[in-house]
Formats: sequence, structure tokens, C-alpha cells
Amino acid sequence: MDWNHIIASAGTLFLVLDPPGNAPLVQSLLQQLPPEQRFRVLVRELFFVLFLMLFFFFLGKGLLGWLGITASSLNLSGGIMLFIIAVGMVFPTKRSPHMNLSNSGLFIVPVTVPLIIGPAAISVIMMQAALCTSWAEKLEGLTAISLSWLGTAILLCLSGKLLNLLGEKGTTALTRLMGTLLILLAVQMVLNGITVYITELSKG
Repeated sequence: MDWNHIIASAGTLFLVLDPPGNAPLVQSLLQQLPPEQRFRVLVRELFFVLFLMLFFFFLGKGLLGWLGITASSLNLSGGIMLFIIAVGMVFPTKRSPHMNLSNSGLFIVPVTVPLIIGPAAISVIMMQAALCTSWAEKLEGLTAISLSWLGTAILLCLSGKLLNLLGEKGTTALTRLMGTLLILLAVQMVLNGITVYITELSKG
């Protein structure tokens, strides 16, 4: 396996999932539950996230083929979407975490979707799946997804203690740093999309 590619893919997806930025909102939502239920509900939601990641990874390529979406358009649209998400991380607007949740604790919306895994993460997973042309590459993609999910899960499970340690300013600084890195990745995706499109035109 190409571990450099795996780490790069996992890092990109981890940045898109943005656990440091989502941690305050997740913790705020969990505060509405009794203390003894919070960790159990968070773990359950994280497994829902893993299920959705695998779902879009395995069905993403077929769905893109059915829709007739090419690699160049996928790179361009994904890069633009990541750029918009990244700008929001660097220059955040005020988001209110106060939502009315059912007493049953069924949090699939909004905790799992779209808070932890949103449209940008789904797009990245589908793009990575579309680039896998062999079982070896699929195994690399699954490893990258597993690593990014594991890092997100650990960070969110420890988010209560980490938020107390970093404070509001530290959390904001970390989120903006991740957003800056994501902007670089978004620009590179757009450049890759343009390159692929030009290559396709020259072949045509």
C-alpha cells in the first residue's frame, strides 16, 4: 500500500470533517442529555458517521457514473465546495447550537448529518472512491477513511477536556489553521480539475 497517498487522503478528509470546529457544537448538543447518556450517544453517532462514510465510498463511483459526472467536473466542484467551507472556517460566522432535540436522544440529525459529516465530506469520499480503479486502491481508500474517522472519533470523545484545555481562543485558532490548510488543498483540487479537463479536450 502507498502510505503517503493514504495519509494524504486521510488528512484531507480529516480536515473536511473539522472535528475541532464541530466539537463545541457537539458538546453543546450533548449538554441537553443526562450526563450518563452523553458518551453513549456520542459513540453511537460516530458509528453512524462511519456507516455513512463507507456507504458513500462503495456507492459513490457507481452514482457518479450513473449521473455522468467526469473526473474534471468532480475535482472542480469539490475544490470550489472545499474552498467555501475553508473560508467559513477561517472567517467563521456565528452558528447557534441550540436546537430542539427529541427526548429519545435520536440525534442522527443534526449531530451525525450535517454537523459531523456534511456535503463537503461526502463529496470528498465520493471523489476518492471514483479514483479507485483496483482492489488495492480500494483498500487504500478504506484505510484512509478508517484513519480519518478514528482521528475524528478520538478528538470528539475527548473534546470536553480539550475544549477546557484550549479555551475558546485556542479552539478558534486551531480551526482557522485547519481552514487555511484546507484552502490550499481546495486550490490544488481546482488546478487538478482544470488540468484533467484540458487533457480531455486535447484528446478529443
